[in-house]
Amino acid sequence: MDIQFQHRGTTFIWNESKASGNLAKHGVSFEEAATVFDDPLLVVQDASRNDQPRDAVIGFDTHTRLLCVVYVEIHDEGLRIISARRATRREEAIYAQ
Repeated sequence: MDIQFQHRGTTFIWNESKASGNLAKHGVSFEEAATVFDDPLLVVQDASRNDQPRDAVIGFDTHTRLLCVVYVEIHDEGLRIISARRATRREEAIYAQ
């Protein structure tokens, strides 16, 4: 089942069971992940896989954790969050540039 979540005028969408699995595996809720988009210094990267266009953002959430959030922009609907986790050392270095 899809969940819609509004945050600062942006609609975020995700699969409820995928969000539960992500929280269990990575300790990051998709609600928390949505706050990364508030980071004025966030970095956007191409994260396309298997001919599926998607992007990843690296930025701080409201708990000051540096996260990597993979998402797809769905025209006229919002941003579908696919996964969220703490940034790797490589991603930390990219953010620091």
